[in-house]
Amino acid sequence: MTTNDHTGGQTLLDQFTATYLRSRWYIGSGMVAFSLIAFLLGVGYTWIVAAAGLVILAHAFATAIWEVHEPISALVVDLTVGNVAVLVFANANRDHTAALLTLVTASVLIVLFSDGWRRAALVAYATAFTLVTILSAVGWRSPAVVGDALGLTFVLAMIIGVVSAIRRRLTELEAARAQTISVVSHELRNHMAGVIGVTELVSDPESYFDPHELKELLQLVHQQAVEAGDVIEDLLTASRSEQGVLDVVIEPVDLCYEAEVVLRRFGVEDREIPLECPDGPVWAKADPHRFRQVLRNLVTNAVRYGGPNVAVSIVRVGPIGSVVISDDGDGVHPVDEASIFLPYRRSRDKAPAPGSTGLGLWIARSLARQMGGDLTYQRRRGQTVFDVTLPVVDPSASEQADVLATSSFGG
Repeated sequence: MTTNDHTGGQTLLDQFTATYLRSRWYIGSGMVAFSLIAFLLGVGYTWIVAAAGLVILAHAFATAIWEVHEPISALVVDLTVGNVAVLVFANANRDHTAALLTLVTASVLIVLFSDGWRRAALVAYATAFTLVTILSAVGWRSPAVVGDALGLTFVLAMIIGVVSAIRRRLTELEAARAQTISVVSHELRNHMAGVIGVTELVSDPESYFDPHELKELLQLVHQQAVEAGDVIEDLLTASRSEQGVLDVVIEPVDLCYEAEVVLRRFGVEDREIPLECPDGPVWAKADPHRFRQVLRNLVTNAVRYGGPNVAVSIVRVGPIGSVVISDDGDGVHPVDEASIFLPYRRSRDKAPAPGSTGLGLWIARSLARQMGGDLTYQRRRGQTVFDVTLPVVDPSASEQADVLATSSFGG
């Protein structure tokens, strides 16, 4: 297929192309059947419909034999036979409505399946054919089609702009999805390689480890397994969220306690992430497991792309509990601020970090909103700030005890 130059972004367009090429068999057969029925009902000029259908069927048969799977030749044939049929009917009935509708359909197909000079040539070809049909239908009186020509220009511009944007976004999504699959596969393979390597080493009868060494190896296996689980959890969350079947269980949650649990995983000897909390707990309505997932993604994002100093602070402002994740990095490129929460999007001035799927911020905002809160991004006094807000609650003592008893590391 020659209509897409973006490696890794061809899947959906290839599927559309295959659907279009298969549909020509049904279109051609339908035109022949329609012409026969119309002939039996006494409708004139049905022969042109039958001829157009036979040409489309002949071309579909030839491309199938020669295994030609690109749509350009099919577009040229369909445009030609379709416009010839419309030209005959327009002259017979002195009505050019069908010509305008044909151009609209043709424009969508042209913009979807062609690029560059081919697109320009096909649009010019279809437009010229339509103008000739309109002029022929009105007896070549050019003033009579000025209004139609102006409207036609506007419609074409709108169609080309909208379909081009859709096509470009489909290409970007396919490229991003392909990259995400590659990243996820690489990450899972690395994590499992660590687990397999350590377990093989420990199970080797000729190997001996003292209790301290064995504990370190088991901690390494646990860490690799947890990180692999995080990757899988994010993919499952993204899939369920896209399908609208992601459930959250809202209950009173101590934001400070849950934040402490999450930050234990990020604490290393040379980089502890400080947590600032009020003297007492900050209770909010949330799903504890999903809140940890939100915070984990935001802290991971700050560690990967932010400055060296990452911090988390939690405050209560009236009826809102606010969890702020800040770092002293350069922040998001201003042009990308409106799109960083879309799936498979990254800031243009940030190279993808190892392990990044491009889903973390989207997942975090989606989960925050499903829990009745929100996630926003700002630049404050040279700091990159992501702010998770959740509605606060004042649970009873028994509810607090239940929440603390059921909270556990890693969900």
